[in-house]
Amino acid sequence: MSGPARTGLRPLVLVLADGLRDDTARQAMGYLGALHEAGRARWATLSCELPSLSRPLYATVISGQRPLDHGVISNEQPGLRLGDNLFDTLHAAGATSAVAAYHWFRELLSGEVFQPVAHRESTVAARGVVAARWYWEDDYPDSHLLVDAETLRRQHQPDLLFIHPMGPDHAGHQHGGDSDRYRLRARVLDMQLAHLIPRWLAAGFEVVLTSDHGMAADHMHGGTAREEREVPFVWIPAAAREAELHARPLSDPPPAWPGNQLGVRAFVESRLGLGLGTAAAGRAD
Repeated sequence: MSGPARTGLRPLVLVLADGLRDDTARQAMGYLGALHEAGRARWATLSCELPSLSRPLYATVISGQRPLDHGVISNEQPGLRLGDNLFDTLHAAGATSAVAAYHWFRELLSGEVFQPVAHRESTVAARGVVAARWYWEDDYPDSHLLVDAETLRRQHQPDLLFIHPMGPDHAGHQHGGDSDRYRLRARVLDMQLAHLIPRWLAAGFEVVLTSDHGMAADHMHGGTAREEREVPFVWIPAAAREAELHARPLSDPPPAWPGNQLGVRAFVESRLGLGLGTAAAGRAD
């Protein structure tokens, strides 16, 4: 079985909660808030790149490049293969990844147009993705996806477990970013993560949670407004390394702390033990 024990890397879970505004996360996600308040997590507000659309920002989070630079500038670019990204760095280091995510991520990694029957559980060996569960309906329940992801983790012991729940984004498109339904999806996701994050920490995994973009009251995103651009960035170190949070003042962030969304890749790579990257340090509270 391949996994962290073979590579010597520090394993990590990266949760990209689609369409999750920072202000909504801070108000509605009490478990993450408890970790932050107790000094067991760092929480920063990042501004997403433009255009604040899903497929371009999926590519930005894992590549560390602006949409204008990596070339994914629209949601309507099926089958476009993304260049150098986080998964390539892991693969080059002999590490493995497992992914539970929307099918657009598979298209970005493989360059193939997604076909549910053929690709539902297909891997992307060229980029080190050894196990995957891809979904293609926006209303696929976050509860199901999180169980998919945890099953992959237990079965394959990857160095990186990448999880992409769609619940907040889907609720925002249906009811708007200022709606009770939107806040409820954030609350429910927080409750679901409260059952899994302790498992991941106990298994030696660090956890990073962030989002691609926010959500406006008009049920959409894509523009420059604060509510469309501000997203959470939460880092939770594994129990064995929690002392890192207390080794420096909260105003002094850890190495490679992202000052903006372009720094997410570098921070994740640094926490995995793949180098410090070049991201500018930003405010952490």
